[in-house]
Amino acid sequence: MNDEALRNMGFSKNEAKIYISLIELGPSIIGHICGKTKIHRRNVYDSLEMLKDKGFVSATIINNRNVFEAVNPQDLINIIEEKNKALIRSMNDLLSKRKISKSTVHVYTGQAGRKIIFEEKLKQKDEQYVLGAHMPSPQSKRFVDVYHHRRAQQKIRLKMLFSSNEKEAARLFQKYKLLQARLLPKQNTSPIAINIYGNKTALLLGSASLEPLTIIIEDKDLAKEMTSYFKMLWSISKPLR
Repeated sequence: MNDEALRNMGFSKNEAKIYISLIELGPSIIGHICGKTKIHRRNVYDSLEMLKDKGFVSATIINNRNVFEAVNPQDLINIIEEKNKALIRSMNDLLSKRKISKSTVHVYTGQAGRKIIFEEKLKQKDEQYVLGAHMPSPQSKRFVDVYHHRRAQQKIRLKMLFSSNEKEAARLFQKYKLLQARLLPKQNTSPIAINIYGNKTALLLGSASLEPLTIIIEDKDLAKEMTSYFKMLWSISKPLR
């Protein structure tokens, strides 16, 4: 498991480095983690708290000292899979409660689902939005690049919101024409990218360790609500410097 795989799962840069270090070190105190990662002590504390909240790291007090231990990588995959299943259940529950029963949901696995998304987006000429954008996986990078060049040729505008720790990815994407990238004010990593285009909302889930999962919801009202939500977040986001 490498840094990129963990970041595709929703880890921040520091969280990924600390998790890998704990795998290599075994149960460790804060000083050993700082020494291994070369990350400032305060940032190590903050990242460990986030990892504990996500269930990726456990802490035990031994001789009045906090000792941290990373969960087994196999357990990590199980945690991510359960989160994906929980998300799908939540989305299905929300859709079942909607008063308007005009929603159509399609679920795809593998890279084929990703390609469907980008082909569909090229058919929608109005401005489009991506919430929770992040660095594309090596498997999808090639056709993502092709999509953005075709999108620019068709003069389709796109706005993308990245979490605050995804500045490198935001800078990469902002090089494309007719694209604006901004950062959310607070760190809120997620392995889910939400695409809003036309009357569709697409959820893109996956990582280097898990097969990509793509959920496309065709619902005009939902797309309208998600667009309003995106614009609200855009108004408080930070331009790249």
